[in-house]
Amino acid sequence: MITDKNLNIIYINEAVRSLLKEVEADLKRELPRFDMATIVGSNIDIFHKNPAHQRGMLASLSKPLKATIKVGGHSFDLVVAPLTSGNRNDGFVVEWANASDRLQNIDYRNQMEAISRVQAIIEFSPEGQVITANDNFLKALGYRLDEITGKHHSMFVDKDYASSPDYQRFWSELNAGRPQIAEFERVGKGGKRVVINASYNPIFDERGKVAKVVKFATDVTERVHAVNEIGRGLIELAAGRLDININQAFAPDFESLRTNFNNAARQLRETLTSVSDSISEIDAGTRNISNSASDLSHRTEQQAASLEETAAALDEITANVTSSSKRTEEAREVATEANRNAIKSAEVAAHAEEAMSRIEASSQQISNIIGVIDEIAFQTNLLALNAGVEAARAGEAGKGFAVVAQEVRELAQRSAQAAKEIKELIRNSSTEVGNGVQLVREVGQALNQIGGFIQQINGHMEAISTSAREQSTGLSEVNSAVNQMDQVTQQNAAMVEETNAAGVTLAGETDKLRTLIDHFSLGNRSAAPARHAPARPVPAGRQASSTPVASPARQLQKRAASAMNARPASDSWEEF
Repeated sequence: MITDKNLNIIYINEAVRSLLKEVEADLKRELPRFDMATIVGSNIDIFHKNPAHQRGMLASLSKPLKATIKVGGHSFDLVVAPLTSGNRNDGFVVEWANASDRLQNIDYRNQMEAISRVQAIIEFSPEGQVITANDNFLKALGYRLDEITGKHHSMFVDKDYASSPDYQRFWSELNAGRPQIAEFERVGKGGKRVVINASYNPIFDERGKVAKVVKFATDVTERVHAVNEIGRGLIELAAGRLDININQAFAPDFESLRTNFNNAARQLRETLTSVSDSISEIDAGTRNISNSASDLSHRTEQQAASLEETAAALDEITANVTSSSKRTEEAREVATEANRNAIKSAEVAAHAEEAMSRIEASSQQISNIIGVIDEIAFQTNLLALNAGVEAARAGEAGKGFAVVAQEVRELAQRSAQAAKEIKELIRNSSTEVGNGVQLVREVGQALNQIGGFIQQINGHMEAISTSAREQSTGLSEVNSAVNQMDQVTQQNAAMVEETNAAGVTLAGETDKLRTLIDHFSLGNRSAAPARHAPARPVPAGRQASSTPVASPARQLQKRAASAMNARPASDSWEEF
């Protein structure tokens, strides 16, 4: 690009035109006045946001100036030279070049230098011959560059592996353009074993063919050694050997890991030793609790059985007392009725006595009347006798009268005889009535005494009934209390059996924990033997329902096994 002395563009060649045309759209976003159609004839100020600065530089320019500018996301290398004739400045010539590739190469070179400072780098031909290597690689494997240049990569691997199909396939993959990334074990100078975390990267030429193979690697020997030692230590821990101790020092970056592992193993050993001692005490205490709980369960069951029998007996006694109270009440009612009947019978007897007295008085009156009748009969007999005597004196005239007198005398005799018999009957009746009156009087007295006795019996029955009711009420309360005691005792028996079951389960878990502790080797002090005490079996139907919790030793064992079985991390450990 050529400008006149006023910085107007008077010429551009096709190379510059093509370069600017390709990025015209990006340049316009930052340089609104830029236009390829009118670039010839435009002032170079269209390329500058602050033209005064560039004009000041060009005014004093006496020799070519190199510069790199960035416009619209693109970088350009510029060489500006003044066109002079004597002391006169006739214009400027500007050479344009795309700086992207140059800057990118600089960036790549700087990146490679940065990578080379921290990683081991070696280059191989596609056939595997060493082209070059950096200091990190030479230091890691102990060689000088002249000792490995031109040698085959197989010098860094075991002979058996170098002749194996896997090794041939390794290079076949690289020649096919497929990188190989993994952790490799390599052999250094003098048989030194080195572990590297590396990537073998095929580098292609402009035709797309593999021109060489570049390996970027990080020496992870110390890390692998530390991991292997820690792994072996974890295996020992998983096997229960808590007296493990890693004595060989690690690299400084990993030494804290060894120290922490040894401290953890020591603390775990001390902890499990204390746990072992505690287990022995817990085992003895648990078995004593189990035995005591079993004895208590047995006694509680006996007490529950006795209370159950007592409750049943009290139920029966309560029923009997209730029945007796009912019968007593009925007897009291019967006695009351008998008392009323006795009083009524006494009154009837008194009335009978009065009636008998009246009968006796009537009999006496009848006897008196019969006496009068007897006397009348006697007088009539005398009169009839006299009439017969007089009739006899009268002779024939008195025969009829004599017959009548005879009849009257016979009637009088018969009346006298009848009166005599009636009197005799009356006398007998009076005697019997007297006896009856006496008996009725005695009956009345007896009924009065019976009434008194019935009243006494009624009073006693009333007291018995009241006492029976109170006794029934008391027995009902006692029965309720005993039933409640029976239920509580049954519940206590169940709880005791559950406690016993829990004790047996705890004893079993203690045995399991003892078995787990016995798997560990605690150095000079091994796990103390379990002190077994006989434990009674858990009663049927009273098994503990809770699931035993995994012991700390079992959890530790699982964690150690999990750590040993875990896949190794794929990340590099340089910063570890």
